[in-house]
Amino acid sequence: MSQSNIEWTEITWNPTTGCTKISEGCVFCYAYPLSLRLKAMGLEKYRNGFKLTLHPHELIKPYTWQKPKIVFVNSMSDLFHHEVPIEFIQQVFKVMNETPQHHYQLLTKRSERVLKIANQLSWSPNIWVGVSVENENVTPRINDLSSFPANRLSARFIHWKSI
Repeated sequence: MSQSNIEWTEITWNPTTGCTKISEGCVFCYAYPLSLRLKAMGLEKYRNGFKLTLHPHELIKPYTWQKPKIVFVNSMSDLFHHEVPIEFIQQVFKVMNETPQHHYQLLTKRSERVLKIANQLSWSPNIWVGVSVENENVTPRINDLSSFPANRLSARFIHWKSI
């Protein structure tokens, strides 16, 4: 967990780190260069740079927070990446379900995977989900979002233009 300068959240929680690029919006990914910098600084959690890595030891953290938090889950990854096993995603959801005092914000570019596994997850009211939409080619993510069973939904629009 770390305090966040992101205006719409209080802290970040990264049970996974790393990712792979799937769309044009990934060109502007802040997590990629940051993960390489954290690796260069010797942070164990980033020993694999931006290669997708699971961190099961992180699952205990939300239980230790004394005050309610607004939590951005996986600011340095995408929980719905195809290489994250459904069992691990279910463990993350179990933690979120068991800590209802916190509100968890999930942001993904992989709305198709969310739809595919949504019925295998327990969506408590404190789990909010959104999609990133960087251009008109990926607007179907918005339609996918309306099918998610989460309590609070949002589409995150990122102004994108070619350079």
